[in-house]
Amino acid sequence: MSKMRRGARLAALLLGLALAAGAAEAAGRRYAVVVPVADNEFYAAVGEGCRARAAALAETTCLLLGPGGEEKRGQAEILRDLVGERVDGIAVSPIRPEDLVPALTAATAAGIPVVAFDADVPEGLRRAFVGTNARDFGRALATSLARWKPGGGRYALISGDATVTALSDRVAGVRDALGPGWKEVPNSPAITTGDPRSAAGIVDGFLRDQPDLDAVISVGAWPMLDEDAWREVALRHKDRFDRAKVVIVVADALPIERRLVREGLGHVLVGQRPADMGARLVEVLDTLANGRRAPDIVYVGFEVLTRRDLLARPE
Repeated sequence: MSKMRRGARLAALLLGLALAAGAAEAAGRRYAVVVPVADNEFYAAVGEGCRARAAALAETTCLLLGPGGEEKRGQAEILRDLVGERVDGIAVSPIRPEDLVPALTAATAAGIPVVAFDADVPEGLRRAFVGTNARDFGRALATSLARWKPGGGRYALISGDATVTALSDRVAGVRDALGPGWKEVPNSPAITTGDPRSAAGIVDGFLRDQPDLDAVISVGAWPMLDEDAWREVALRHKDRFDRAKVVIVVADALPIERRLVREGLGHVLVGQRPADMGARLVEVLDTLANGRRAPDIVYVGFEVLTRRDLLARPE
């Protein structure tokens, strides 16, 4: 056998060994997705997308963890335990980023890649961000309202914890996009704790106290996540809803929200794509775990849906 052929065979053998080693290294990979609350349709959809994409990779699993239900640990404790278990990558959507600094610092020191999603953490504590451009998302909420009422009017906002940058950016995006014909009412934005029944009550309060209100924009899905509570509110003000005297614009497009808007109990949904977000999380974590460079920011995008759009789509 010639030296050239022996060299070729050796090179092929070394390449095969390298590929086998890489496959062995990838075997049994576990990526953890830590959400703000476990019992939530949005984060459940993130988990579904994560698991589906992980199933397409060799021996890879996606774990969805978060406070709520039977899980008594908070986010910081969950993260500390994941670092101790030496998972292969962590994605986190923080409730309060400052509470997670020690755990995320420990993950980085342990060589575990960290990705933030939906809501960000300081850049030094994560390798990438996967989610929606929050300011553009707020602009889309506002633009969709302007199509219903091009002449402007009076509007109220509902938001969450003002320290969550993604939410404050959405509010800023709404205000950016609404023109001078729009006026924000007093006590707006109203802040919800995230409890759906309470959020529906906030909308009800605005509608009762402001008979000439033209629009309510919620930068999160909260008001529609308790179906019974939202039905009570919507039916109480059904005439104003039916005539679009007041236009209701709500973030996200989860199945429960689609069902309510399809029935005429709301007007516009601006939906993130949580399943796509989950899939991208696995891809980014797998890229980082394999020692490759991933983009600093991965925007997933969103869609605007009216009742007409939803009636044209099967369930």
